[in-house]
Amino acid sequence: MLRKSLTCISLLFVGCGISYFGIDYHEKLEDTSTNELLIGHYFKREEQVKDEFIAILEIPKLKFKRGLYAIENPNNMIDKNIAFLDKSDMPSDDNSRVIIAGHSGNRSNSYFKNLYKLKNKDKIYLYYNNIKYIYEVTDRYDIIKNGTMALEPNHNKKTLTLVTCKSSNKQLVIISTLKKQEAY
Repeated sequence: MLRKSLTCISLLFVGCGISYFGIDYHEKLEDTSTNELLIGHYFKREEQVKDEFIAILEIPKLKFKRGLYAIENPNNMIDKNIAFLDKSDMPSDDNSRVIIAGHSGNRSNSYFKNLYKLKNKDKIYLYYNNIKYIYEVTDRYDIIKNGTMALEPNHNKKTLTLVTCKSSNKQLVIISTLKKQEAY
């Protein structure tokens, strides 16, 4: 009797696990296709699309390309996408400090899960207002995860900062500096 109960409970856990990962996988597929569709609209400048991206972040080394919503857009949240932080500038601003955050981990919204692979001199592209901003990674460090983030001053440079969780009490910060910009 005990063996039969344990078997039933085990099958129940296996079924729940398969359902959980199946739903997560389905959400990831749906999210990826929506992201690709909106990126296509962004570059083709086709008809106006509700909630369209205002910028595209591309990290060639990671084969990563993801759209970004305006700061005031309700989809500009790390639970839904990568997101501009409230204090972020836009790349076209003088001495801009663009700050983008995203989740790491193994869920469907863990867009920055491979950010740790970036090294100095790796390229990062940010497409915004018909300009391709080409950044190069110049620094990376960990900070304590406490809900705030103190960043070093940018000293008359345009920078792009990417932030993600590294562990339950640390965050990874990747700093890159603008090297050039070109029309696309």
